[in-house]
Amino acid sequence: MSNNTAKRPNTMTERCRLRIKDPSGAEFEAEGPVDFIQSEKSQFLEAVRSGTTRRKAEPEDQPSEDRKDEAPAAEDLWKKIISVKGGAAVLRVKSPETTAQEAALIILAGSKILNHSEELSAITLSRALRSSGYQPHRLDRALLAEIKAGKITASGTKRSRSYSITRKGLEKIYGAITRLARYAQP
Repeated sequence: MSNNTAKRPNTMTERCRLRIKDPSGAEFEAEGPVDFIQSEKSQFLEAVRSGTTRRKAEPEDQPSEDRKDEAPAAEDLWKKIISVKGGAAVLRVKSPETTAQEAALIILAGSKILNHSEELSAITLSRALRSSGYQPHRLDRALLAEIKAGKITASGTKRSRSYSITRKGLEKIYGAITRLARYAQP
């Protein structure tokens, strides 16, 4: 008689990650407790079986007017906290809780969303931060922790350095954006 002493994982606290790609093109990705992932996965699989999953539309599948209206509320939120001056995004609102690093992330994200520019030069980002009321002495040193955390990517050296925000960076600054939006004038 064997004694099974293997520990069973605690499904309430153990965090897992799951990614599924269905042959139909539907994708599922979740991260969190095992119970949460199992329930979300079963809902996804049921939706795939019933054919109610929404597929991502390709740009040529939609008229350009429809693509503009995909997220008007999100663009309005960005326009509340960021203005574009001379091609550079500048924060309209300054919050006491927002650090220079968060402000840099918000400016990079705003440039990406409003200006459709994937990266900003170090000089442009530094000027945008100063125009927004933040005074980092050395931009490269101020952003080092964000680069190590994977929120920003940096390319080039010295004067030709440029920065871009990553998907992880966009996810992490959501709280700072909503906090700034509360300070914004209606």
